[in-house]
Amino acid sequence: MSNDLFDKATRLNETLFEQFNKAAEMQMNAFRRYADVTMEQAKKVSEVRDLEGLKAVTGDQAETLKSLSEQFTADWKAWQDYLNETREQVQKVFEKAPEPKEETAKPGPKATK
Repeated sequence: MSNDLFDKATRLNETLFEQFNKAAEMQMNAFRRYADVTMEQAKKVSEVRDLEGLKAVTGDQAETLKSLSEQFTADWKAWQDYLNETREQVQKVFEKAPEPKEETAKPGPKATK
């Protein structure tokens, strides 16, 4: 029984490590994307020198906001997929029980009755 518990704990730790690694990677990628967009927009705004430049930046920002909205939606879906995958992986850890031990444990109580 303690070996089974140790095996499950080991599998759980491995699964959680893999999933947290994926989460960290997803966060870093999203951070980089949004930081790049922010820096790009800040650079464009800092280069505005006249009314025409302001109009151009304003038009560009509308498209950037649309793009960001689409990216937010994609990121949200990716996080939902990640959470579903993590849940499934953790469930698999606890579903993987050594069947021969369970089978030998089940006849024992029946035999004593």
